[in-house]
Amino acid sequence: MDFRFLTGSSVEILKEWGRANRQNLAAGAFLTLGFSLGLGLGLLLNYGQPAGIIIDRNVKTVPASALIPKGEDYAAAEAGSLRAGNFSASISGAAYYPAGCASAGRIKEENRIWFETKEKAEAAGYRPAQNCPGF
Repeated sequence: MDFRFLTGSSVEILKEWGRANRQNLAAGAFLTLGFSLGLGLGLLLNYGQPAGIIIDRNVKTVPASALIPKGEDYAAAEAGSLRAGNFSASISGAAYYPAGCASAGRIKEENRIWFETKEKAEAAGYRPAQNCPGF
């Protein structure tokens, strides 16, 4: 490091400060080195291992048979000629809605789950929506 910009007295002040704070500087260097070694060692030991899986326990699960059409219905669903069901619900909600209900339209498609019958929706733990007229 070039200290030419410092005058002679400034260099002496800096050296004296270094001598007076030698223990603090050594402790700071030791802590920094220890932290760096610990972090590096921790990263090396965990290299290539998958991260832990976080499970959200607030998501409802339903049997696959309630979601996937069977037989001829499956081919029709792939062709796009069959709606996935007559009732829908949010995967994080508690109520199911008939297909024409305006409230059902507010559910994002990636969060929507379809049921063929209201019995299947109730078997999956959903209740009828109270804000759909005539339901």
